[in-house]
Amino acid sequence: MRIDDVLIQYGAVKKSDIKRVLRENRVSVNNQLITARNEQVDSSIHHLTLDGRQINFPPHRYFMVNKAMRTLSANKDAELPVVFDAFPDTIDKAGLYIIGRLDFLSQGLLLITDNGKLGRNLIKPEAHVEKVYQVEVKEPLESDDVRKFRAGLVIDGDVSLAPAQLVILSDHTAIVSISEGKNRQIRKMFLSVGKLVTKLVRTQIGPIQLDDSLKPGDYRALTKSEILSLAPYFKAN
Repeated sequence: MRIDDVLIQYGAVKKSDIKRVLRENRVSVNNQLITARNEQVDSSIHHLTLDGRQINFPPHRYFMVNKAMRTLSANKDAELPVVFDAFPDTIDKAGLYIIGRLDFLSQGLLLITDNGKLGRNLIKPEAHVEKVYQVEVKEPLESDDVRKFRAGLVIDGDVSLAPAQLVILSDHTAIVSISEGKNRQIRKMFLSVGKLVTKLVRTQIGPIQLDDSLKPGDYRALTKSEILSLAPYFKAN
C-alpha cells in the first residue's frame, strides 16, 4: 500500500496533514525516515512508525502455485478447471490476481497476490524480469539453436525478440531463459527453429523459484525471505 493511504486508514492522520507529517520527518520505515507519500509499504517486511509509534496494518498476500496442465490461468470459468481451484474456501480470493499467465497446456510457477504495484512492475516489458522454463521438444535439438536463440528470434512473421539463453540438456530437453512475456512465446520460439514443444514447465520468475515439493495443482504462501527478494519491484516506476 502507499504510505499515505496507510497513515490515513490506520494511523489516524488526516489527508490534509499527510504532506506536513512527512515533511517534518515524523515517519520512518525500517528505521529510515520517509518523505515520499507514494512510498510502498507492506507490513510483511516493513516496520512503519509515526512519531516513534508503530502503525499496524494488514499485510499483502503472496502465493506461488504450481499450475497443472490443462488448467486455465484464470480466476473462474464455467466449464474448465482454473488456477484458483488450488485454493481452499478458507482463503478469501477477493483482490487476488495472477502474475504471469501460462497457457492451458503449460505447467509451472505462477505468482498470485493482491499487491497490484508488484504485479504491474513484474510484468511490464521494460522491467526485463527473467523467466526460466524447462522444455521438451519432439525434434532433436541442435547446437546451432543456441546461437539462434542468443541472436534473437523472429516469431509471428515480423516480431523480433530479445536475445534468449538456451541450454541444451539432451537431444530433446532444454532450459530457456527469457526477459519478455509475449503470448505463447516459448512455443513460438521453438517452432521458429523447427521444433514442436511437447512439455513446458516454468520454474522461475525473477528471484522466485518454483518449490520442488509442490505437486501440480498445489500452492503455498511465499516465505518472508521470498517476499523480501521481491521488494525492489515494490518501488519500480
